[in-house]
Amino acid sequence: METPDGQEFTQETQTKPVATAARAMGGSAMMLLRAVGKIIITTWRLAAALDSALWRALKLLGRRALRGLDYAGRLAGAAFRGFVLWLPTRTGRAYSAMSGAFLVVAGLWIIDVLRAAPSMDGMGTATLRPPVDVEDPILARIEGRYVHLSEIEAAARAGGFLKSGEVLTPFTAFERNLVESYVEQRLLARAALDDGLQRNPNVARKVNAARDRVLASAYMDAQLQTEVTPQAVERLYTRQSDVTRLGDEVRARHIVVETGEEAAEIITLLEEGADFGALARERSIDRATAPVGGEVGWFTRSMMTPIFSRAAFNTEPGLRAPAFQTEFGWHILEVLDRRSTESVPFDDVRTSIEDFLRMHTIETALRELEERNQVVYFRPEVEFQTTSEPPDLRDPEFVDGDEDNEEKSSSQQDDQRSDSGQQEATR
Repeated sequence: METPDGQEFTQETQTKPVATAARAMGGSAMMLLRAVGKIIITTWRLAAALDSALWRALKLLGRRALRGLDYAGRLAGAAFRGFVLWLPTRTGRAYSAMSGAFLVVAGLWIIDVLRAAPSMDGMGTATLRPPVDVEDPILARIEGRYVHLSEIEAAARAGGFLKSGEVLTPFTAFERNLVESYVEQRLLARAALDDGLQRNPNVARKVNAARDRVLASAYMDAQLQTEVTPQAVERLYTRQSDVTRLGDEVRARHIVVETGEEAAEIITLLEEGADFGALARERSIDRATAPVGGEVGWFTRSMMTPIFSRAAFNTEPGLRAPAFQTEFGWHILEVLDRRSTESVPFDDVRTSIEDFLRMHTIETALRELEERNQVVYFRPEVEFQTTSEPPDLRDPEFVDGDEDNEEKSSSQQDDQRSDSGQQEATR
């Protein structure tokens, strides 16, 4: 009997089933081994083929990379050679100078940043440290800009927080809160600029007025430093030897106001016991003497205008002269003391001569500037209507019998109008 697989099935084979099954399984195993072997051989051949293709690709890429590097090297060499040949030219030298300056500035900036970098204190907290400036110490920083001691001192002097000759140190600047006040003022000013307040007409007028005051003071200080020198004082003392024989000197103080009504009001306050110095500091428009309580100092008859001199020398020490009017306003004058100037040594009159030279320099500078700029004043013609108008010293009843002093030449009077020049410069 023939089986489906083509074998003959007989009685003999029927009696040996185990052997037949073994032979069938052996044939199947051989077939499986042959299939696995073929798969392994095929995989190995495929990997060998891929490895060969990859190696060829790597070699190709390597050759291309070497060619690119060679081209880039030749190009860089040509560029460097051209750069070296270009440097000695005019544009090359300019480029080198600019590059050097840039590198120097960058280096200094890096050094400054490193010096101002936060440092660790004993508690492990980062603190900023300013650059060291021995001549002008740094006291604060506002958005990267350092604030020096000189700026604090200038602002304090402008605001009247420092007396003349007072030296400001970093310790006292912080102790008196001058640094904080300066920083706050700068911050507020910057905020005003950011808000556009400088375009406001009222603000612009105030800014211009403050600017003019600062510039006028600086100009006058420069003139005084040039004219009022120790040599000039000694020359005037030597040339005018009669300065020590000008008769009596008077020390007085005064308050200057604009109207007769104000003068009468101040006289009433003084009669009621008000302090003269406090009223002068508060009400006087003569800003040169107001901060010192209206103190004018020692002066002779010829050092002031005739009206001022008559009022001062016709009043006894400790009394007040009747209010009088000049071109600068109404004066309330109080005589403090009186002395003789005969045989006064140079050291005793040095201060008076310096004051006279300052006033004369101020008046001369103002007169020259007015003439140069063709200044014309349009004063309103208004008469004062007061119930009790103070007497005018120009009234013939008030004039004493000293006719010689009233008949001085106009040029001499111009040289002696020191008080008027001081008030005009201040105003």
